[in-house]
Amino acid sequence: MKNFVRGLLLAVGMVAASGAFARSDIRDGNAQVKPEKNDRYSIDGATLGKAELYGYIGDLRDTDGITGIVLKRGGTDEQRKIIGSIARALKLKAFEQDGRELKSIDLPPEAPTPPPPPIENKPDTAPAAEAQAEHH
Repeated sequence: MKNFVRGLLLAVGMVAASGAFARSDIRDGNAQVKPEKNDRYSIDGATLGKAELYGYIGDLRDTDGITGIVLKRGGTDEQRKIIGSIARALKLKAFEQDGRELKSIDLPPEAPTPPPPPIENKPDTAPAAEAQAEHH
């Protein structure tokens, strides 16, 4: 029985330890994203495209309370733009690693809200007036 309890405690400890390492790419409230080739990104041991990264960062914001995204060294201008867009959409801060310092990434401007579409089938007021006149 003692061996069973020890084994159970060891298993629980290992699961807890592996959970701590699963989110190892979060530091000081910022998700640490490594740029990869072909506009891909690596975080927490997974390589993701921009849409997958958006979803993953959104999940980190909701579950772990991150406040920013850090693009590690070596990112392209397009990757910086994508990180900035993701940050703007998720209302996070965006940074690029510059040696030991973090340099702010300029967020793209918000897209203007398009005007509402025109109403194509406007009701004609004349038939309503005629119908009312007939009843009197």
